[in-house]
Amino acid sequence: MSDAESNDPIWKILAQAKKVTPSPFFARNVVREVRRLEGDRLGLWSRVTTLFSGSRAIFAASACAIVAVAVVIFSPSSEVIGPNFALSAIEDHPETFDPASEIATVEYLGQLMAVADPGQLDDAALADLFF
Repeated sequence: MSDAESNDPIWKILAQAKKVTPSPFFARNVVREVRRLEGDRLGLWSRVTTLFSGSRAIFAASACAIVAVAVVIFSPSSEVIGPNFALSAIEDHPETFDPASEIATVEYLGQLMAVADPGQLDDAALADLFF
């Protein structure tokens, strides 16, 4: 230390300060605090996985399975709609689907929507457009 530093009043105050020794549990308390801070930064997914860990996950999965089975068993419709439902509906009534009439209907509705002033349309055209 130089002569200017030894005459500095701060060093005199520090020399009079009480010596502090850390407690025997200082390291344990610091590590606990660090772990607590890391726990606060957990994301949503980490919190969900810790919530449903172990036996809780098994319980939640079994509860979901029971609810799904109950919905299937007690559903009001007796007909199960599968991926071929739309195909079977068209095959059952082949006379209902006519591509030419569908194209004509789309063109007619396109003409109705192209009208700038709805006052030019009669009631039947407005009903066709809205319904």
